[in-house]
Amino acid sequence: MESTKERLLSLMEQYEIGKKPLSRLLGWGETTVMRYLDGVEPNKEFALRIEELSKDPWQYAELLERQGNVLTDTAYRKTKRAVCRRIFCDKSTEAMQYVIGLAEGDISPYRVIAVLYYAQVYSLVCRGLPIFEEEVSAGERQKTPYPKLYERLLKYGIRLRQPEEPALSIEEKGFLENIYQLLNGYSPNAIRAVWNKEKRQLKRRALHSGTGHLAAEELCSYYETVLQKTGKQSIEDLKRYFALRLKEK
Repeated sequence: MESTKERLLSLMEQYEIGKKPLSRLLGWGETTVMRYLDGVEPNKEFALRIEELSKDPWQYAELLERQGNVLTDTAYRKTKRAVCRRIFCDKSTEAMQYVIGLAEGDISPYRVIAVLYYAQVYSLVCRGLPIFEEEVSAGERQKTPYPKLYERLLKYGIRLRQPEEPALSIEEKGFLENIYQLLNGYSPNAIRAVWNKEKRQLKRRALHSGTGHLAAEELCSYYETVLQKTGKQSIEDLKRYFALRLKEK
């Protein structure tokens, strides 16, 4: 189990922030962090706060948004770059934020995840490559294909964030944009209806895998089959697919 001193050192290294700036950011006295590093034990509330921030870059980013004005411009820019690198450590996060940007922040968490999912499907069947590495969860109780991303959106809300070093290609952004426009024509209930029909079939594949998750190859295999009736090479094919799914009993 990590000590408070170890967590503080980890936090400072991850977010590239010094002792005094971190104390100011946390609203503590300027020497507070220094005393904890010298071995003074913090009270339970302070220790829990340090632990949360060291484990969760989203919480640190929230703190930086609220309290960043207490830092110098140089310290603020440096630690903001560091936390952005931590937040955008995978492409699923960048794709999620790109969809939020398309909607200018006016979008529900469920619709964000639906856009990510069908853009991933579209990319797999059209070019044989995923946009991001997150595996689909097709368990009976899962309300969305990507429950971890969905829970993050519910916890922190819809926030517009930009990566310091974008990783999405122009083609991948195009998939996200096309699916965003496509799903704008459907209500949340209609999107859920299509996903629930697919989930019943995907669940069997997930159970067969023994993990409850579907890798990109398995997802591609399923949609290669189900899209045979409507085609799989354009966004118009996907529109026809949605229309047929919604007519099914």
